[in-house]
Parts: sequence; structure tokens; C-alpha cells
Amino acid sequence: MNFDANTPIYLQIMDDFKIQLMKGTWKGGDKVASVRELAVQYGVNPNTIQRSLSELEREGYLYSERTSGRFITKDEERLTSLKKESVSYTH
Repeated sequence: MNFDANTPIYLQIMDDFKIQLMKGTWKGGDKVASVRELAVQYGVNPNTIQRSLSELEREGYLYSERTSGRFITKDEERLTSLKKESVSYTH
């Protein structure tokens, strides 16, 4: 991923996650890769990934299960509203 120097990296990673959700690459209930795996994938510090994931969780796109990791929300309304937001954002 090519990062824009003018925008915090964690926000760009959050945007990328949201794009994947809108595209349907990830479905509700899918397990999210570990912080370490995502850090390697994005080529960033694990703390940056942790911040992105925490914010996505706070916004309702992810949820945690204590011993199992993070998952994509199963809240279809939340995912649908994201798609609607993106349509109005792009037009």
C-alpha cells in the first residue's frame, strides 16, 4: 500500500479496511488477521495496526472475542450504511 504522507497511516489503513468491506472482500463474521500479520502485510508498526483496529471496533465494524481474536461485524445494517455512505461520498 502506498501511503499519503499528509494523512495519518492508521486512518489510511482504516479506509482500506472499509473499502474491503464495501467491496465484499470480507463478510460479516469473518476473522481478521492478527495484528502481526496485518503489520507485515501493510509494512507498518504493529502499534499502528492496533490503533486502526481499535478505532474500527469503536466504530462498530469489528468486534473482539477474548480468546479468538477480532471479527468483522455481523451487523448487516452497519455494513449497508457504510456502502450508502461511500456512494454519497463518491458522488
